[in-house]
Amino acid sequence: MVAFLGPAFAGLLGGSFVVETIFQIPGLGRFYVQAAFNRDYTMILGMTIFFATLIILFNLLSDMLAIWLNPKLRQQQAGGNN
Repeated sequence: MVAFLGPAFAGLLGGSFVVETIFQIPGLGRFYVQAAFNRDYTMILGMTIFFATLIILFNLLSDMLAIWLNPKLRQQQAGGNN
């Protein structure tokens, strides 16, 4: 369950582009789409790096939480043979 949360948050973040654009909600996803239409390459690059960092962070945190919650994963991480 916990391993699913990281990619689920990433999908939720990716879905914000569509929702914010369709419903005209001001947010980072809408600014990203507007920058693409306006060919603002600096904004596109900055937002891409920002969203990629968030996705990597969500995945890392979900993996760390899974290791912390599951004793078998903690033992494997520590180098145990069992």
